[in-house]
Amino acid sequence: MENSEQPEQQSDNEGPPQYSILREYFVTTVVCTIFALFVTTYMVHPMTVPTPSMEPTILVGDRLLIDKFTIRNGFKTGLPFTPHHTLERGDVVVFKFPKEPEVLYVKRIIGLSGETLEIRNKTVYIEGKPLDEPYKVHSDSYVYPNRGRFHPGSGDQRDNYGPITVPENFYFAMGDNRDDSADSRYFGFLPLDHIVGSPLIVFWSYQDDADAYLRSSFPEILQLYAERIIFFFTRTRWSRTGHRVR
Repeated sequence: MENSEQPEQQSDNEGPPQYSILREYFVTTVVCTIFALFVTTYMVHPMTVPTPSMEPTILVGDRLLIDKFTIRNGFKTGLPFTPHHTLERGDVVVFKFPKEPEVLYVKRIIGLSGETLEIRNKTVYIEGKPLDEPYKVHSDSYVYPNRGRFHPGSGDQRDNYGPITVPENFYFAMGDNRDDSADSRYFGFLPLDHIVGSPLIVFWSYQDDADAYLRSSFPEILQLYAERIIFFFTRTRWSRTGHRVR
């Protein structure tokens, strides 16, 4: 009597074994992490501004997206068919603070390499000519007298400084809020290789307390984040979302 049961035949079209769900999640996570690290290292990076040194251009609590590619791509020849920009006077840049490279500062380029710069009674002069600066503000009308001590660290250089010549591959950077800015008047020239990029847009602006950046203990940080959650809608500056920094 013939056996009616036929042996099972293995299909030649069987595909490769499928990854397990956990393995798929792991591979996806690794790929996304590598991509995110690449983007934040070489392309775009978020930054929070904790001080008023660049007001009114950039406010305390502005969260910025930093273009880390375009300016750096212009340092040398640059990659073909990619955006690049040669630094000019008036450019707002983000850079590593020369005395603490792990800390990022944001200021405006005022003096270029090879130029002679001087500050007289709060007015900047380039090659002896006054500089037109529609972006700057002065919160203090008092003018510190010129005592001839303009080198960084002297304390008398806020309103009178120089004349000095900016060395090759260095810049002179200043905050727009001239009377409340720690800039090249105090830390010296900005090296070219310390420049990280330039701000693109404000992606979120939240009105933190003035001392928010000074909170360092765990309870203080916890309270800070709790406040941001509670007051998210009332303290967010909605009109600044998408604002371009110039």
